[in-house]
Amino acid sequence: MPRRFLRIALAALALTIGPALTSPPSPAPRVAHADRGLVHGLPLPPRTRSRGRDLFTSGRGFRATVDFYTRHLSRRGLRHQAIPIYRYRSVTVARFLSQSPGTEWSALHVFQQDSRTSIFILPRPAPAPAQQPPAQQPPAESAPRQSAPESPAPDETL
Repeated sequence: MPRRFLRIALAALALTIGPALTSPPSPAPRVAHADRGLVHGLPLPPRTRSRGRDLFTSGRGFRATVDFYTRHLSRRGLRHQAIPIYRYRSVTVARFLSQSPGTEWSALHVFQQDSRTSIFILPRPAPAPAQQPPAQQPPAESAPRQSAPESPAPDETL
């Protein structure tokens, strides 16, 4: 009896996963490794992978990534404000705000959620083009101006 049950279970398993075994395997999603260069003027820790525009998965743990950027910013002498590490719901966050107007980035966020350390670099907005005030044009001479009616002179006979 146990052999018959095992045969039926294996047959059912083959029917459910059979099509998956005969179809060509789908390629695994490829995760691009981030350039070893700079992203908005900031380096990335080793083995960091890109997850999107300005969003990366760090190749190091949370504390090591925060220490990496703390050392880098101090070594470069870049003025910044380090927001103390805080936890909001299930996310641990460390933030660095640039106070140097010449940097390409305005904020750096290192956060950990579900055992994954992520880095988000917020680029500095492009400066708005200088707008010249519109040239003042003389008023149009379409109709003659009318002056306000004069008030009557006070009576002097009183």
